[in-house]
Amino acid sequence: MRQQDIDAIVRVLKEKCLFTVQQVTEIVHRCPYVLREDPGELEYKFQYAYFRMGIQHPDLVKTELLQYSLTKIKQRHIYLERLGRYQTPDKKGQTQVSNPPVKHILRVSEAEFLARTACSSAEEFEVFKQLLAREEEEELEGGISDDETAGVGRDDEEDKEQP
Repeated sequence: MRQQDIDAIVRVLKEKCLFTVQQVTEIVHRCPYVLREDPGELEYKFQYAYFRMGIQHPDLVKTELLQYSLTKIKQRHIYLERLGRYQTPDKKGQTQVSNPPVKHILRVSEAEFLARTACSSAEEFEVFKQLLAREEEEELEGGISDDETAGVGRDDEEDKEQP
């Protein structure tokens, strides 16, 4: 790897994600493939886990969360949320439901996740993943069609020339 690529990842972890030097060192040793990730995507993955899931820095390091794909993290987290088995902590770190540990969400096989954590079937989870993918796709398409209806991308000069 190029040193500049490594430096970019380390900079994101320290400056954007606010990990300590010791935590960055531990992340790189425990999850060396984070060095190959896109810095922007790595920052987004951190923000998702920190803000949407309420996972604090020490737990992010300890559970090696950054090694998992954002797709896997979102699928399992949102599935648990919709089942009422996970809730984003408030500003004081409190929830009305007892959130399962991150290791029970990500560090287990899909079968174990469904049996122990989600208490759900593989069929239900497959349907959910398809629906989630469709929702995300529609959200992306929705952004494009909103721009089109707002007139973004229209050539106003052509409109002026026609009588």
